[in-house]
Amino acid sequence: MTHAGQPSGAGVTRPNRVYWFWWRFSRLLYDWLFRLRVHGQENIPRTGGVVLAGNHASFLDPHGIGVSCPRMVHSLARKSLFRNPVAAMFMRAWKAVPVDLSGKPDIAGLKTLVDLLQRGEAVVVFPEGTRTWDGNLLPAKPGVGMLVAKANVPVVPVRVFGSFEAWPRTRRWFRRGQIHIVFGAPVHYEQMVREAKARGPQAVKEVYQKIADDVMERIKAIPHP
Repeated sequence: MTHAGQPSGAGVTRPNRVYWFWWRFSRLLYDWLFRLRVHGQENIPRTGGVVLAGNHASFLDPHGIGVSCPRMVHSLARKSLFRNPVAAMFMRAWKAVPVDLSGKPDIAGLKTLVDLLQRGEAVVVFPEGTRTWDGNLLPAKPGVGMLVAKANVPVVPVRVFGSFEAWPRTRRWFRRGQIHIVFGAPVHYEQMVREAKARGPQAVKEVYQKIADDVMERIKAIPHP
C-alpha cells in the first residue's frame, strides 16, 4: 500500500513534464480530499502496453486511477468535452483520448487506443462503459475484449472503492471521504484469442465478450483492503 507515491516515469516512451506536473498536483488533491490509499502497484507492468480495467462509479475514477499509477496513462473522454478550449487543454495535458460516446462504435477511437497500446503505453478503460447509478457493478460490454484482442496486451483489473460515496452520478458535487484503489494481478488472453481465431470470425466476435466478462469478474473479486 502507498500513501503518497512517486511517479517513476517507467514505461513512458518520452518525458512529459506537463503530465507529471498535473500528476503531482492531482495526487496532492486526492490525498487531501479523499485520503487516497493505493494497493498493488507492484502488479502494474513498468514497461510495455497494458490495459488498466476498472469499475466505474464516479467522475473521480479516471483521475483516481491515473494518479495511483507510477507510469503515464491514457484515458477516454467524451469527444464533446473537447469543444471547450480550457477543458480541451487540460484533458490533452492529462493524455485523454477523445471518443464518440453517442452509442455508435468509434472505430477511430479504437484505432487510437490500439496504437497507443502497441507503442507500449498504458490505457485506462471501464468495461461497464458508463457509471453505475446505484453503486453496483454493471455487466461488461465487449469493447474492452476487442481492444485487448487487437492490441495483444495484458490486462490489470482495478477496483475503486469509495468513489461512489464521494461523488455518485446522482450528486452535482463531490463530498470528502476515503478512496482505496487496488490493482490486481495482470491477466493475459493471448491463448484465448488464438484459439478463437482458429475457429473463425464468429468465435472471434464471441471471445470479445468472454474476455470482457472475465475481466469484470476479476474486478469484482478484488476485496476491499
